[in-house]
Amino acid sequence: MSRNSSVVYEDSDIIVFRAPRDEELERIVKDIISRRGKPVSWKELRRELSGVVGEDRLRRVLIRLIERDEVVEMLDGTFGLKGMEEAYIPVRAKKRVRPLVPSKFRKRWGHLVEATGSISAAIQYLISMKLRERRAKPR
Repeated sequence: MSRNSSVVYEDSDIIVFRAPRDEELERIVKDIISRRGKPVSWKELRRELSGVVGEDRLRRVLIRLIERDEVVEMLDGTFGLKGMEEAYIPVRAKKRVRPLVPSKFRKRWGHLVEATGSISAAIQYLISMKLRERRAKPR
C-alpha cells in the first residue's frame, strides 16, 4: 500500500492506514496479480492483503472483477488477469474449492471439465497440452 492520503495516524511506533475503498481494492488486487506476472492463489492474495482487508470483502471484490471479466478464475483455483489463461500452466492443487462465480467458471472451463470427466483430469490435460505446446515451439 502506498503512503498517501490513506494514512490516518502516524507516530514513531505505528502507522494507521484507512482501509481501501472497493475501487482501490480492485486496483490493488489487479496490481498484485500483474506484479507477479502469473495467476495467484487465494492464499497468496490473503497473505498480501492481511491486516488491510478481510476475507469476505476480498471475496466480494474478486467476484466483481470476475463478473466484469477483468480477472479470470483459473481451472486450478488461482486468479489471473484476462489473457493469462492462454499461457498459464495450471498447478496441481491439493484441494479445489468451489468456484467464486460458478456461471463464469462453467462458461470458461465447463467444456473441458465435461470432456475429461473432472476438474482434476482437466487440470492434468491442460498441463500436458501446455507442456507439449512449449516443447513444440521453435527456439
